[in-house]
Amino acid sequence: MAFSFFKKAPASQVENRKPARPSTPAPAPAEESRPLESEAIGDPPSSAGLISLDFASRDPLDGARRTGKGELQVQDVSSGLHPVVEEAAMLFANGDDEAALSVLERATFDDMGSSTEQVWSMLFDLCHALGRVDAFEAHALAYAERFERSAPTWPSSPAKGAAGGPPMLTLSGKLTAASRSTIDQIDRLCSKAHVVRVDVARLQHVDEEGARLLLDALVALRRCGHGVAIVSAGVLRDLLAPRIAPGTAEGPAQWLLYLEALQQLGDEAGFEEFAIQYAITFELSPPSWDVRWVSSELVPRMPAPVEPEKGGRIALRGEIVGARQDAFSALQSADLPQGVTRIDCSDLSRMDFISAGLLFNVITAMQATGRQPRLVDVRPMVAALLLMIGVAAVAEIQQRRF
Repeated sequence: MAFSFFKKAPASQVENRKPARPSTPAPAPAEESRPLESEAIGDPPSSAGLISLDFASRDPLDGARRTGKGELQVQDVSSGLHPVVEEAAMLFANGDDEAALSVLERATFDDMGSSTEQVWSMLFDLCHALGRVDAFEAHALAYAERFERSAPTWPSSPAKGAAGGPPMLTLSGKLTAASRSTIDQIDRLCSKAHVVRVDVARLQHVDEEGARLLLDALVALRRCGHGVAIVSAGVLRDLLAPRIAPGTAEGPAQWLLYLEALQQLGDEAGFEEFAIQYAITFELSPPSWDVRWVSSELVPRMPAPVEPEKGGRIALRGEIVGARQDAFSALQSADLPQGVTRIDCSDLSRMDFISAGLLFNVITAMQATGRQPRLVDVRPMVAALLLMIGVAAVAEIQQRRF
């Protein structure tokens, strides 16, 4: 069961921050203004001045964001964040999960001062997001021994049930024989849910042994009646395609994993074509097409990243990356009631830096129309990015507790 174990976070960092009203100070000399994106992660900026946060040059709310002749500016609120928090948040936002995990793990051996709770919270959050059960439990034991208080436990089921989707394991970098401990996590996750998602979007290389490990895990789970849905299976297909040479009997596991990717994608015609090529090349019976293992059959299509709900509530879901101009269209609706606007982030798994900047712009425009945005149940890794970008100056952020 998930429960709260951290003390109340400092008011200056996460919860109950009073939204700051936008102001338009007189333009400062160029050398005194420093764009946020150019700040060094390891060198927290001074809070003495004001900085411009113009993240989207073609912002549809550009008119609403400007008053008079000045560009919208807010006070810099990121200076209270520890450099470790900022570095891990940026690495995660950029999709470098392993590097972010390494930064947080190293930080737990140091004195983080007032940022201690935030660092540990981010560490548990990232281990859970990556499906690292063993690492999560090891860090929980270390936490309990060090602070002599209750540590978090691995959530027994995905948050919000079906809305949050099945648990997910992320594979990144190279899939090789050294990936065995990571692949073993699939079986552990299946003990907690009937279906597990494996995200391969950040894979860069797959060799024969790595392909065999993943195939063996899939076969074993299917024999037990469990399902594995490969997220971004097209990335896996494209990585393996150059290694598939009809008539050359090399890399049988990579051939079979390539067929698995085609099946996950629902490409029956491509599957049948290469199944015949496999039979001819290796003189072996190929696997058969089975619609039950198509990814969309295992996991229904997830909702749009931003979705209006009853009572004027808004939900942010999935991965919001790429700063699409329509990414936060629901927040721009004129039909939203005045007062507090609750933005549910319980199913928001990741947001990149540029998208966070666009969110800042949209939320600032909401404030100007008399609405008070409140982001609730924000996962710690995402909350750290929002704090760094300055969203806490224009909206209340309520961070998730394990």
